[in-house]
Amino acid sequence: MSSIFPRLSELIKNIRNSEKPRRLTAFFVGWPKWVRWTALAVLVVGIGAGSFAVVKANQVKTAATQTATLQTATARKGSLVLEASGTGYLVAASEASVSFDTTGKITNLYVKLGDQVDKGELLAELDASSQQTALENAKAALQQMTSAEAVATAQQTIAADELTVYNAQVTLNSLKNWQNAALAQEYYAKLVMAKDQLDKAQSAYDGANVGEYINNTREAQLYQNLYTAQQAYKTASFYYSLYSQKPTQRQYDAAQAALDLANADLENAKNYLTAITGGTVAEDASGSALEQFRQAKLAVQTAQENLDATKLYAPISGTVMTLNATLGQAASGTIMTIDDLSTANIQFYMDSSDWTNVKVGYEVSVTFDALNGKTFSGTVTQVMPGLVSVQGSSMVEGFAELQNSVSEIGLPVGVEAAIDVISGQASDAVLVPVEALHQLSDGSYTVFVMVDGKPTLRTVEVGLKDDTFAVIKSGVNAGDVVTTGIVETK
Repeated sequence: MSSIFPRLSELIKNIRNSEKPRRLTAFFVGWPKWVRWTALAVLVVGIGAGSFAVVKANQVKTAATQTATLQTATARKGSLVLEASGTGYLVAASEASVSFDTTGKITNLYVKLGDQVDKGELLAELDASSQQTALENAKAALQQMTSAEAVATAQQTIAADELTVYNAQVTLNSLKNWQNAALAQEYYAKLVMAKDQLDKAQSAYDGANVGEYINNTREAQLYQNLYTAQQAYKTASFYYSLYSQKPTQRQYDAAQAALDLANADLENAKNYLTAITGGTVAEDASGSALEQFRQAKLAVQTAQENLDATKLYAPISGTVMTLNATLGQAASGTIMTIDDLSTANIQFYMDSSDWTNVKVGYEVSVTFDALNGKTFSGTVTQVMPGLVSVQGSSMVEGFAELQNSVSEIGLPVGVEAAIDVISGQASDAVLVPVEALHQLSDGSYTVFVMVDGKPTLRTVEVGLKDDTFAVIKSGVNAGDVVTTGIVETK
């Protein structure tokens, strides 16, 4: 009713401003005052009652229509795309920070900023005079150890070691054969004969009255006979003592240790000879001479590596993006950076709620503000295993590889991009509003389809769905009318 009075006031105002009311006013002026006010009141009440009746009738009609109307929608064919949106930056496929592994002054610089380089290409060189000298010295020392003289010396060492092994083995065998009575008797007989020869030689020498110096051949011969007899007696005494009494365990251990040492020395000498003549030696081979040879070879290798370190090679193919080097400058830190621009990549960030919607292999759609209307396609190649903090917010970080190179895109690395990660899409599919779905306790879905004006329950298979629409794989056809809400009761 409140809306009636403004309209009534407007009506009265219009009546006052019209020509006809002016003539009617002249007509009513002659009426008594109480008659004029009574007529006006009757007119107002009549207009208000009529307006109220019209409004009430419209409300009743609307209520009746709402009570009888069921909310519905028509299933249709269409496409549905599930995507997560975020922002990112154009980055190179890979980037290498290039620096020398040693110190020195730069003597040669073969590239400039913006140059294209191939992997393995020589980029710069340092002064290598000291490294070259060290390499030559190391090679000379190694060459001396492999000379003909060194080989001959190694062969002599082997021969001497073989004789030592033989004697050590004889000594050990003698100790093991001490209980041989025949040998003991034999060496006793030799001892007796040696003693007899020694006594005779001593008597002959003493009888000649040889002075402090030997004066003639006869005296020399007597002395020689005496010396020979003395040596024979010592040898006979040794062997008789060896076979006539039981050796101790300590003697056995010492003899065995001497033999083991002799064999070890012989083995080491053979390994050393093999090594210096270019043969293959076991890794666990030992010996002081062999170790010295290995150190000499290592010195050559180290010197060569130090010389190689004075040359700087490109680790990847790409474009020289930064260059911090000049001729004569001392090399320090990163000399240059090289970016592989053959493939454009996007380093992107998305809200943590999109974690399940961003996976490796998902397709992406990328746009740049600088290239209005142009879209680039690609694939997610990496997703960080955990959320990262960006300006205090937890974000999903990942990388996507585009189908274009950076040069094809025509924008510099670092430019900002908008990215959509497509987690699922369906084309030419049957779509219904999500309000039409009814999920049962077992996870399945049903839909009410209007059949002959009546809602009929059907079980459906649901595919992709977002906040607005759902894909129906079976149970509903395009053109079917489905309910999207209950009957209005207002």
